[in-house]
This record gives sequence, structure tokens and C-alpha cells, in this order.
Amino acid sequence: MEFTGERFIPTLPGDIRLEHLHRYEWCANHTQGKRVLDIASGEGYGSYALSSNAKSVIGVDISGEAVNHALAKYADRTNLTFMEGNAACIPLPDHSVDVVVSFETIEHHDQHEEMMSEIRRVLTPEGLLIMSSPNKKIYSDLAGGDHNHFHVKELYFSEFDTLVRRYFTNVRHYGQRVTATSLLMPLELDASDSVQTFTETDSGVARATPVAIEPMYYLAVASNITLPDTGRTTAFFSEGDNAFYEKQREVLELSAEIRRMSDYIAEVSGALQVRDSDLTFVSQECATTRKELESAQTTIALLQNTRCARFTRALRSLFGKA
Repeated sequence: MEFTGERFIPTLPGDIRLEHLHRYEWCANHTQGKRVLDIASGEGYGSYALSSNAKSVIGVDISGEAVNHALAKYADRTNLTFMEGNAACIPLPDHSVDVVVSFETIEHHDQHEEMMSEIRRVLTPEGLLIMSSPNKKIYSDLAGGDHNHFHVKELYFSEFDTLVRRYFTNVRHYGQRVTATSLLMPLELDASDSVQTFTETDSGVARATPVAIEPMYYLAVASNITLPDTGRTTAFFSEGDNAFYEKQREVLELSAEIRRMSDYIAEVSGALQVRDSDLTFVSQECATTRKELESAQTTIALLQNTRCARFTRALRSLFGKA
């Protein structure tokens, strides 16, 4: 399936891969043995991941192409299916799923109330919603405006929180962002190994998780019953895809492109200088030719006037009027 910028595909490297895979792996802790609906399932990789421990997973996407792709690629799971449908009109019966997952969906349309109402309808009364939304302040405002033309209506945190709380009594929020870190770990690990966090703040380094890093995305966990224990801070590492190496590769590619463009500009500038020199020469030649033409016209006029004068005198003499 071709990447167009609208739907993530799991072959993409870098930040976007870490963000998407982290969400689904974190979510899998709360879908074990459950009937799950994945709204905007896209390529299908997330629904497939959830189906490893869920009772059943239904991926719904508005794109027929995406649904057909997912049906063909992930056909080996009998508890997984995909269907075409709209987030504001979910093609499922009332109270038919235990968990609704919706990652990076709500910003792609403006039917937010309809979507939330549909989620409530298809969830069981004690069901759980896990959904994410980009932080408009960071994702767009600080990035110079609307830089993702696939997004229709992004939300600030207060808007996102208010929307979810209109439909669910209990809500817990998480923030997600790919950020720089230094990983120091033993080369020989044992099962008891855990990550200890150090965070640099304005007052120094603390043995604590960060609290002041502005999220790129918000993730809400909501239900009308007591929320399950969703844990605290988690980190997602990839042994095969380092987002910062990917950034370095992008920078090197951009630098190479800048050099190519600089060489092209220099080549064009040289051609323009030659053209300007040719134009100057042609202009000078034209000016010289114009002067020569004007001189010739003057000479011709003088000659014509002289001949006329002589002819007139000859006629006057012929008729005796000289």
C-alpha cells in the first residue's frame, strides 16, 4: 500500500513509526480477551497487533482501498476482520464491542459529536475508549500553521478533554512525544532489569520522569465505570529503527539536495551572465547600425535635395526663365 501522507504504513522509519507502534503496543495491555473495534484502521497493522491477544478485532476504515489491502495482508488471523465505514456512522450493532481504539482519527473530520455518540452506541455500558488526538498548539500552531492538509479540525487539549467528558464519566489523559534521550544499559541483561529515569530540569537533574515536556499527542482513556489501571510512563524502543539516525539521514539528503541546487543555480547564473554579455554586444551593434543608418539617410536626403535643385535650374533655363 502506497504512503500518501494520510495513513501510516509500518514500513516508514523515524518518529512516525515509534509514535504509532508505541500506541498500539501500550493499548494491547487493555484489550486481552476483549471484543475490539479499531476505528480508522488504515493499513491494518494496528488491528493485527491487537488481535494477538483480543477475543476479536474489527478494523473499520473509510477507504475501500485500505480495507481491501488489510483483508488480503492480514488474512491469517481468524479473529480479525476489516470493513468499510465512517467514524460518524459505525457499521456495527449497539453495545457490540468492549473496547474502542481510535488513534489519529478525530482530526481528519469535523463530525466530532457524531463520532463520540457512535462510539458510545457501539460500546457496552462498561466499555473502554482509548483514543488519541494531536496537540494543536504543538502540532500546528508552533509549526507554522496548517502543515498537514489531511487534517480537517485539530483540537487543543481543553477542547479534546471537554469533548470526551461529555460522553464518559471517567477520563484519564496521557501525553506522547518522541524526544531525545541517552540510553545507558548493561550489555548483559537479566529479567529483573528496569529503566531508571533521570530528568534535567531548571533546578538540576532529578531521579524522576519528566513533567514539563509538551506532548505532541494526547491520549485519552475513558469509561463510564472505574478506569482500569493503565500504568504510568512507558517508553518504546526499536532495535532496528533509530529515529535520530533517520533524522540524520534526512539532513544529509537535504544537504546533498541543497548542494545540487546550489550547483544548478551557479550554472544558471553563469548562463545568464553569458546571455547578458551577448545582449550587451547585440545592443551595441544595434546602436552602431542605427547610427550608420541615420547617417546614410541624411546623405541620401542631401543627395536628393542636390539633384532636385539641379533639375529645377535646368528646367527654368530650358523655358527661358533662368
